[in-house]
Formats: sequence, C-alpha cells, structure tokens
Amino acid sequence: MIAERANCTVLLIDDEQAGLQLRDKVLQSVGFKTLSAVSSEEGLKLFRMFDVDVIVTDHLLGRSTADVLAIEMKRHKPHIPIVSLSGTTSVDEALRYADYFVGKGEGPDALIEILDKILEQNEGESQSASVATEPPSSRLPLQALLAAIVEDSTDAILSKTLDGIITSWNHAAETMYGYSREEMIGKSVTKLLPADRPDEVTHILSRLKRGERISHFETVRVAKDGRTHEVALTISPIRDAQGNFVGASTIARDITEQKGAEEALRRAEKLALAGRMTATIAHEINNPLESVGNILFLLRNSKDLSPELRAYVEAAQEELKRVSEITKLTLGMQRSASNQRESVEPTKLLENVLTLYYRKAKSLGITIERKYRFEGAITGSAGELRQVFSNLVVNAMDALVNNGDKLVLGVRLARNWSTGQCGVRISILDNGTGIDPDYRSRIFQPFYTTKGDKGTGIGLWVSQNIVTQHRGTLRVRSSVRPGRSGTCFSVFLPLE
Repeated sequence: MIAERANCTVLLIDDEQAGLQLRDKVLQSVGFKTLSAVSSEEGLKLFRMFDVDVIVTDHLLGRSTADVLAIEMKRHKPHIPIVSLSGTTSVDEALRYADYFVGKGEGPDALIEILDKILEQNEGESQSASVATEPPSSRLPLQALLAAIVEDSTDAILSKTLDGIITSWNHAAETMYGYSREEMIGKSVTKLLPADRPDEVTHILSRLKRGERISHFETVRVAKDGRTHEVALTISPIRDAQGNFVGASTIARDITEQKGAEEALRRAEKLALAGRMTATIAHEINNPLESVGNILFLLRNSKDLSPELRAYVEAAQEELKRVSEITKLTLGMQRSASNQRESVEPTKLLENVLTLYYRKAKSLGITIERKYRFEGAITGSAGELRQVFSNLVVNAMDALVNNGDKLVLGVRLARNWSTGQCGVRISILDNGTGIDPDYRSRIFQPFYTTKGDKGTGIGLWVSQNIVTQHRGTLRVRSSVRPGRSGTCFSVFLPLE
C-alpha cells in the first residue's frame, strides 16, 4: 500500500489554514503526495494544472459550500473521486456532490482508510484515467449529454405543447407522480391537477405566451394513487429556431416535506434557533478537535517517542474519541456510524459518571449509596447512555444543593411496566425538594427548565430521545411533601 500511496496525489482544500497544514503533514507522513489550497479558486487552479488522483475538500469554504466547486471539477474530470470532510453537514447532504464522506471528529485514521479504499478500487485501472481531460472521441454529443442530465435529475421534468399535451417525462416524474412515460406522453397535463384548480394550466400557458418565465410557482399536484404533492414549479417557454413559442418545459420539485417542516418550525421557533446555533458550534468545535487528533497522530508515529510517552498519546487519542462522541451527541449530530451498538455494563457506566462528579458530591456533602443487583451487560451505545446517566446524576446533585444530602443509584433486573418485557432498570434517586406537580408533565419538553438561567432545558429532552432509540423508557416519580420529598428518575432498557 505504501507504493500505491507514493503514486497518489491528493488535493486538499480548506479555508482554515491551521487544520489544512496538519492534515497535509498527516497524509505526507503515511506516504501520500499532497497539494494544498486555502480557497475554492486556488483549489480549482491546482486541479487544472496538475494530475490529481483524489480531492479532499472541506464542506464549508468561506462563504460558499464545496458542492459548487465539486460540480465544476466533475464537469472537467468526472472520474476523480471527491471526499467531503466536514464537522457540520450530514452524510446525505455531503454525498449529493461527493463520492465519500469523513466527519472531522472521526480522526485522521478514518480519512486514511477512505483514501486507501479509493486506491484499492483504482488498482489495475488504466493509467490514462488520470489525464487532464477526456479525449474528444469519448465525449457525449451535447444533445445526449443534456438528455442524460434531465433523466438523472432528482426533480420531475416534463415538456408539453401549447395545448398542454405532454411530450417528455423523466424518471423523477415517474417516481413523484406514479405514472410511467407510456401513461403520460400524449396525455394532457391537466391529469395532474386537483379538482379545485381546473384553469391553472390555461393561466400558466397564457403567461408563457406573453414571454414570461415562471419561477418557484407553488401549487398542488395529484399523483396516480390519489395523494397530493405540494410542488414548486419552474416553467419556461420552448421556442423553435425562428423564436416562435411552441411549448413549455416544467421542472417540479416536491416540497411537501419542506412545507410540513416549515409549519413545524413556525410552531417551534426556539428549536429552529437552536439548530442554527448548533451548526455554528459544531463547526467551531470539530475543527480544533481534528487538529488535536492530527497532532496526536503525528506524535504517535514519531520514531523518537518512548514506549511510555506513546502509551500516553494513545490514551489521549481514546479520550479525544470520547470528546468527539459527546460533541456529536450534545449537538444532535449523530450519523449512522454513531448508532452502532455494543455490549454495555450499566454499573460501569454509572461508576464512570460518578468519577467525573466525585468532587462536586464531596463539596456538597452528598452521601452516595449504591444498590447494584445486576452486574451484567445490555446492548446499546456506551457514549449515548453515559450522557443520559451523566445528565440525570447532575440534575440530582443540583436538586441537593439547597436541601437533602443523599443520592441513591440502583441497577436491577426488571420488567417494562407497560409491555412486560424483560430488561434492566437503572434508578437515580435524590432526597431533594422534589418537582412540583405543575411542572412534572413538562420537564421532558425542549427548552423547559426549572433551574432558571442555570439550565438549558434540553438535557432531559435529549436523554429521553436516546432512551427511546434504545427501545427503552425514561420515567420520573417525585414528591414535594415535607420530610418525604425527593425525585427518582427510572431508565428501563431491554436486555435484547
């Protein structure tokens, strides 16, 4: 693999220079040849000047995103693979323009693994695949190229005559509306109209005859199965060689889910604000995390490092992975890879959490009582469950600041109160002031807090979502009666 790396030139593009330099050093240290650019313009210039084998680009490049750059690169050299490197975007979003995705918080090993995978896939291919441009003989005729673009579009694209008769119908139109080409070509486009909009096509065609182009016209269309789709239409006139208006082309984008999301956002403005803040925070946190990961990688592979110091570096790398997992969880950025399940011992997770908050408990004079009656394991995500237990323990300690002095942690075999399913119940109980009944039904709502300015109102909401994803339940019992006050949070997790 070292020999293959030596023949591979990787173009690195990132507007954050410090992270770019470290990434460059990491790849060179394992044998890759590299080129570096700190802007889209510089990256495109190097891409055109040199024979590049792989592109690794940050998703956010200044005021633009890498998809614009990727489209231009793919137009010139479609065979060059693009790796999206990001700390804020989702996998699905990145893979709209890139061939591979690596999260910045995943560390340098993940990027190297992807690059080696690309090298293995390219092994045995002709060396002529890396030439700067395709030979003219291999290029598609413009008309065929445009037809391929239309057919592969994710938007429904159709054309129609002046009378509204459909003359073309792409694959996305088949998917969206449920009608095949054979069912629609030669038929009137009014077949897609709902009953309450009979004159809409006539009105649109009259506007086109006046030379207008209709952009983002929001309306409703009916699919073959009777379901309605909210769509955004862009409709343009089609003219012949003499400039005469002979028909119209329509690009339809299904915005049903988007409209539903907009309605949800209107009902939850705080969540929308939190989402925007989360994206910014994620980017700012994951960039330095990646830099630290690269520094540790370089230290670990240094020949001058003693075995003792190398052990410390490896321990630091493990802790950095934990930080990355917690960051993803806290910011709601879990991807499919972070949902992997493993064998987890609840008692050990609780003890890990107590280690973090031992000093706080001691300073508050809190007595910790353990009632562990189950020492086995369940299947789940250790990072996610650790976050749940940490949040519940912190809440219990906060409740003991002004009143109470006892924290009881319990783990035992139990059954789900509703279904009878066998599992493990983890209880976290305090003898604090308790939660007022008027507040109890709202504590799992996002942004609701009883701590005033000290609370964010998302801890219990996030915890409940995690437990639900583990097919478990999170319940609360509380009393405010003098002498018998306190709160108990109970987490049930199934054994299977």
